[in-house]
Amino acid sequence: MVSACACGRAPAAAFWPRAAARAASASLADHRTSAAVLPAEHRLRTSDAFRSVVRQGVRAGRHTLVVHALATGAQPSRAGFVVSKAVGNAVTRNRVKRQLRHLVAQQIARVPDGVDVVVRALPSAATGCLRDDMVPAWDSALGKLGSFR
Repeated sequence: MVSACACGRAPAAAFWPRAAARAASASLADHRTSAAVLPAEHRLRTSDAFRSVVRQGVRAGRHTLVVHALATGAQPSRAGFVVSKAVGNAVTRNRVKRQLRHLVAQQIARVPDGVDVVVRALPSAATGCLRDDMVPAWDSALGKLGSFR
């Protein structure tokens, strides 16, 4: 399957045992210490925190996602994800969440302390390119907060 989007699925390995051996040789510790991992202190965890960001914050939407942002004053800035069953089955939802966590881990450093962000995936996130929509939506939501540009 060839996609114009760089985040399309990679072709399957021609010889599965070799691919499995390469994957097994990769250290789990190396994967977890990657710069693309969203640190635990930057994650929204409670339903009250999600609710306040979505209800009281500003939002910016694109084709595949909506970014909600709220200046809370909490240290450090935090991010959370909402991926409903409308996006697809469990495998699809988890793939979308992994992609979003990777993209947000790259963006969270640009956010000043005291901002909570919720990224909500839309049903088109299962087939669309999240990378193309994340940065414009992220910048737009933070720009709407005013002093957090």
